[in-house]
Amino acid sequence: MTSPASYQAGPWDLSQSSYSSVTTSSGGTLSLSTFSKPASTYDGDPIASSFLYPSSHVTVSLGRRVWNLRQPVYGFNGIVHGFVQLSRECTHVVRVEVSLLGRVKVTSSDRGLISEHVNRKLVTSEVVLSCPPQDGFTPTEESFSFSIPFPSHVTDGTSPLPPSCTLLSSAFSTEVEYCVRVNVHRKGLRRHELRIIPVLYLPKTWPSHPVPRREAIFGSILSSTHYKTVSLQPVWPHEGPAKAMATVPTVELFYPSNVTYPSGQSIHLRLTIHSKEAPALALLLAQGLEAHLVKCIIARTHGGHVGGREVVISKGNVTQIDTTEEGFAILYFDLTLGESGKEQSWTVDDDIKMTYLIRVSVSCPDSTINFLPTYKHASRIGVATEPAPREHGLLGFGGFSDPAIEMRDERLEERGVSHVNAGW
Repeated sequence: MTSPASYQAGPWDLSQSSYSSVTTSSGGTLSLSTFSKPASTYDGDPIASSFLYPSSHVTVSLGRRVWNLRQPVYGFNGIVHGFVQLSRECTHVVRVEVSLLGRVKVTSSDRGLISEHVNRKLVTSEVVLSCPPQDGFTPTEESFSFSIPFPSHVTDGTSPLPPSCTLLSSAFSTEVEYCVRVNVHRKGLRRHELRIIPVLYLPKTWPSHPVPRREAIFGSILSSTHYKTVSLQPVWPHEGPAKAMATVPTVELFYPSNVTYPSGQSIHLRLTIHSKEAPALALLLAQGLEAHLVKCIIARTHGGHVGGREVVISKGNVTQIDTTEEGFAILYFDLTLGESGKEQSWTVDDDIKMTYLIRVSVSCPDSTINFLPTYKHASRIGVATEPAPREHGLLGFGGFSDPAIEMRDERLEERGVSHVNAGW
């Protein structure tokens, strides 16, 4: 098991804010105050200065645009600040609700038909205007301000909130989505006003331990605290006879143990092939080394079925081969963890996991399959968006971290306010 990437907690203190003390169990606040509209409105222009979503009856503001993205984006424990402005025509308002919602959707298809579907709630935080006036009206000349923090963990679970992301394919799709929902309840048969605004949650993560230097793979396993050795088991073809184990070459992989790596960094590995009885076989097998870094999304449906999808992030690059000792072939190779800041491992309890695998195989030539086996191994590693130390990623705004901007998904950004998904 690898140590999970650590999330940097930022102390937030709502007691120092100017909002009212009316709160719900989510810890958010809502108050009645007067706001002036920002000069710029949001109309899909990525350079507008504010996230302002106007309509004929309700205008919602999510504050100033900081990161020059099409959607509001928040980091770990980020706080959604904003206000709701009601027009003069929006009368007989009895209650205003503002909710921060998150969910993960998993869909499995078979021959074009949906066979399995999972919709798991990640967060449900809501703030409500405490009590309407006795006449049943809420003043329409005022604005309702709100402040809702992203929680550290999923609702009714122990896992950190996963980042916004989407992995789509014809057979298996996963989407992690967040939104701000504004619901204005009006008295009688008047139409309720509902706005659903998609937002991005992109928390930074940091390695839980120092990353080992490349020089460590040249040393002894006994002197390394971050590497360990595993023997790759030989696999024979079904129609081929298994040879006596004493004559079969041995293959050992020297790989990271209990380490979370920063995305974009190279992982250094060492493979040793030893053929005591036939020294030439070590060189022969060395030609069949293949290594890949694979990103896996795994989901368990309500029926217990486990499905998933794999994406190859990088292929191993052999940097050095040592054959100075007879019967031995030692290969040094690297795997790159994608682009810097773009990858992150996460899990939602035992239901859904985004994990990364180091997959290594050593194959013999086709002409030798009757007397040489194939060797395979896969090990899991953790992936964080940031290099250590974690303090470098923090801002001075109360200890909150920046969002991991490099993780943004353009497909999610293209979804505007009009993209209202069922189930919100």
